[in-house]
Amino acid sequence: MRSAIILLIIVAGGGFFALKSKADTPIAAIKYWENEPKSPLRDTTLIRLYARQSASASNLDSSIFWLQKGFKIAFRNRSNHWLAFTHNRIGTTYLEKGVNFKAIEYLFRGVQYAEMAKSVNEQVYAWDHIGDCYANLKSYEKAISAEKKVIELYIKKNNLPGQMRAMIDLGAAYRENEQPEEAISILQQSLEISSGLEYSNDRADAYFNLAATFLKQQDYTEAERYGLLALDAEDDGKGRPNAELLSLLSLINSSNAKPAKALEFAERAEYYLIYESPVMRERAAFNLFKAYKAFGDSEKALLWHEKFIQLRENNRAETQNKRIEVLRYEYDAQQRESQLQAMIDDMTRQAYLRNALILGILIFLGLALALGYSNRLLVKRRRELDLSNLQLTQVGKMLKQTNATLEDRVAARTNELRVANHNLTRKNHEIQEALFRGQSIERERVASELHNNLGSLLSGVKWRLESVELESFTPDEKKQYQSVVSLITDAYNQVRHISHNLLPSILEKQGLVPALEKLIADLNRSGRATFELVRPEDITINDKRISFELYSCVLELINNILKHANASHVAIELVKTDLYFVLMVTDDGHGIDQEKLFVSGKGLENIRQRMNSLNGSFAIRSLRNRKGTTVTLRAPRKQQRTEV
Repeated sequence: MRSAIILLIIVAGGGFFALKSKADTPIAAIKYWENEPKSPLRDTTLIRLYARQSASASNLDSSIFWLQKGFKIAFRNRSNHWLAFTHNRIGTTYLEKGVNFKAIEYLFRGVQYAEMAKSVNEQVYAWDHIGDCYANLKSYEKAISAEKKVIELYIKKNNLPGQMRAMIDLGAAYRENEQPEEAISILQQSLEISSGLEYSNDRADAYFNLAATFLKQQDYTEAERYGLLALDAEDDGKGRPNAELLSLLSLINSSNAKPAKALEFAERAEYYLIYESPVMRERAAFNLFKAYKAFGDSEKALLWHEKFIQLRENNRAETQNKRIEVLRYEYDAQQRESQLQAMIDDMTRQAYLRNALILGILIFLGLALALGYSNRLLVKRRRELDLSNLQLTQVGKMLKQTNATLEDRVAARTNELRVANHNLTRKNHEIQEALFRGQSIERERVASELHNNLGSLLSGVKWRLESVELESFTPDEKKQYQSVVSLITDAYNQVRHISHNLLPSILEKQGLVPALEKLIADLNRSGRATFELVRPEDITINDKRISFELYSCVLELINNILKHANASHVAIELVKTDLYFVLMVTDDGHGIDQEKLFVSGKGLENIRQRMNSLNGSFAIRSLRNRKGTTVTLRAPRKQQRTEV
């Protein structure tokens, strides 16, 4: 357990020390871990070992081979972090081979996986190398955008050294993109960050880029100052000066008309040139060519120009070889993939045929077994059906007998219910007729009481008042006297009108239409408004209850019109349809406020109740184009009797 913990610490720290008892080389370590049972520790260790072995591989085939093995483990585990890790390392491998577009493709996939895994380290790694790819392609705007993304991520991590390195790369991109002011600003910011760090190897790069930027602006004083600062930082860091930096200082001094210093730095650059990379030697040779040319040494200038051309061609050839190697690898990979796919297709086809043959045999055997089993089941079912048919025949006979008895009982019970329902309907009709007769008798009694008692009393009061001598009355008293006589006369006429119309004998004897005609004639004689009855010639209503309720509703409506509508003309129209008697009362008064339609008075509520008792309807509508109101009453022609 203790050794496993120690090993986990070693792997997490990024250092792979061979276990003396197990492995002494990366290949041996890989073989050891590949034979271990699958576990998260085994998988992450193998991915790191494959990446390490890829970095030390001599050709592209081997590098991609090892990284693809790590990718398969990451893909199998659905680990976004390790998918980002493997894609990023494949991208940097293509970047080192000079295949920038292929590198960008893998690095952007690495960014996507890193964002899903929320791995800031892998995001930084991918964006940083994407910036390098765009810089190699001289697409400096995209390189600037990528480096800004790196700076943003380092700020989130509060990683000052990383932020400083990204700022230096951004400054170099600004310089190459002909944005010297932006380059100087961001490089000076990087130096401000480095001042807060105990030690930084990147300070020399910041000074170098500032010197190169000021040289482009022909500010030779600042260029030399930062170049010397870079030289001091290089001596402190590496223990030796940088040949490219020395060549830059030589170019600065030659441009500033300081040939002695320029020659000194040029000779030192020539001495240290062998220690630099091919790309750096190419840039240094170009700087030396320009330096010697500036202070007039044509022979040396020509020599270094030839060396620059040679180094550039060598670098281009090497880059071309790397690209050819990549293309060859991709071609070989496609060939291998095609051969593998052909083998897989052939194996799939053979497996399909074999499986089809096995399936056919199994289906045949299954059908044979199914037929045998089905035959046995059919024989058994036939026996069961014969037995069931016998039982059903016996049950059918019993049901037939029961049915005959049941039908007789149902018919008898139905007849009893029909007779009972008829009796109940007849009884209910008798009750309704008795109720209507009772109401009619009560109305006759009330009308008689009003006419004989109250009418006689009002007539007597009027007669006594008319016999009073008016000679002794003052003019005011005479006016009051005349007012009282007029009120009593109106009251007497109202009582006579109510008593005559409460249940007129003509309604009882002749029906609704003659009663309405007489009512309209009486109203027209009063002179308060003009009344009109509109009806077809052949209309008759034989149901006394309908006639009585409609007549009562008309009285209520006329009373409302005379009291409230201030109408000059009232039309009463009576029609019939297949299902209804329809009575409409229309006046030309000032109408009814729509809001008051929902607030029923006592009179309107009485009308509604009367129409409900007939299973009818009652509607009020104010006329839009002209003044007035229309009230529509609908009563079914055939009254339904309540059945119990």
